[in-house]
Amino acid sequence: MLTRYGKILQQLEDEANYERSARPRDLTKLEGVRFLLNQLGNPENSPKIVHIAGTNGKGSTAFLLAALLKQDGFRTGCYTSPHLVDLLERIQIDGRCAGIQQFVDVAARTLEISRNPQCPQISFFDLVTAIALKVFARAQCDWVVLETGLGGKADSTNVTPKELAILTRIGLDHQNILGDSILKIAAEKLGIARKGVPLLVSLQTKVVKEWLEKQTHLQEIPTHWIEGKNYQLIDQGGQRLAACREAKISDVSRELALTALEILLPAKSPNQRKERLELAAKFPLIGRKSRHFNVKLQDKSSGQVFSELILDGAHNVDAIDSLITTLSEWQISCYGLLLGIAKDKMTVETRDSLQKLVQSAKQVGLVQYSFTRAADPTEILQYLELPRNSFKLLNSSQNALRWASETRMMPWVITGSFHLLGEVLPLLSLNPCTNNLQNG
Repeated sequence: MLTRYGKILQQLEDEANYERSARPRDLTKLEGVRFLLNQLGNPENSPKIVHIAGTNGKGSTAFLLAALLKQDGFRTGCYTSPHLVDLLERIQIDGRCAGIQQFVDVAARTLEISRNPQCPQISFFDLVTAIALKVFARAQCDWVVLETGLGGKADSTNVTPKELAILTRIGLDHQNILGDSILKIAAEKLGIARKGVPLLVSLQTKVVKEWLEKQTHLQEIPTHWIEGKNYQLIDQGGQRLAACREAKISDVSRELALTALEILLPAKSPNQRKERLELAAKFPLIGRKSRHFNVKLQDKSSGQVFSELILDGAHNVDAIDSLITTLSEWQISCYGLLLGIAKDKMTVETRDSLQKLVQSAKQVGLVQYSFTRAADPTEILQYLELPRNSFKLLNSSQNALRWASETRMMPWVITGSFHLLGEVLPLLSLNPCTNNLQNG
């Protein structure tokens, strides 16, 4: 079965993978994924769907909302991207990665459809999205939480009915594809919203919020806004909704997930509300991709011993600033840092945040990881505009881990790229689809 699974993965990778190339495709075309879904029996019409777009916090919001729906007794699917180690991480049912057999059966049929001469041009993400929706339908999911891959308006996920759309915080990222201004990016993200379908919006900058207020009014989108840090949920008419303000949970992803559930399925009793709050409070927002893997690891076979590792996929301004805030909240002021970033992420805006992260670290290693767009450590050094003697230049993830474990500087933070994390986790014998992660 693993051999067949491996062949399926290779066939999928042979398709245009925009996650790896970061090349824009024709953003007006969704005919390919629609064709696949039609031939698969339109599985997107089976479950109720919540659709999430934004720059940061999509994955953690999606995972928590899916967990809350499951706790309320619903069979729930969750679709996120990218994966770190195993593609099955993207497709989860009731908190577990989809089974290999489930995936292979649907993927084989989807690939067969894609070879039909009548099939429009498709991408890797078109294929995986169609496969995920069919897997969820076969599993008879009641609800599915979909995270966009890139943007919103022309994203492969934007072909489904939906009960609710959510916009997490919008910031600068993927400007070469989505647009060179914050409002152009916001326009792409808002593309998931529909007339008459509720929209929940996270905290935004003033300029983005004002623009969204105008656009949602013009498009007749009933909009709810997260305000402040204590569940101040406001609808378009200015009325405050009863949404768990007593929780005192400041994390925006938790606020979004809880208030989304309150909009969709208001708590029927104080006890149900209490159960939701308790789950949200204890739920580790690691996603599989952002927020944090907080790992205590002693791998004597590899010679790498760490008392604590914090792995975060932060690669843009808001995400890096959030990581800095988290380290402060966790009272981690003495740490080592392994940093690897993609060339297209080395923007002027990101530099300031990275410099703060780097300057707070006691030791810093700049890592060359195996990815077509990965920046060379010397390029990162020049980009950060900091003295050469402040850094260790490391030519592989394996050497980076070896060097970090030898310094005995604890804890260590590994960040800058999801692809770096995806390379590091297997070296540490860690897999997000298994239970061998200790999260915090």
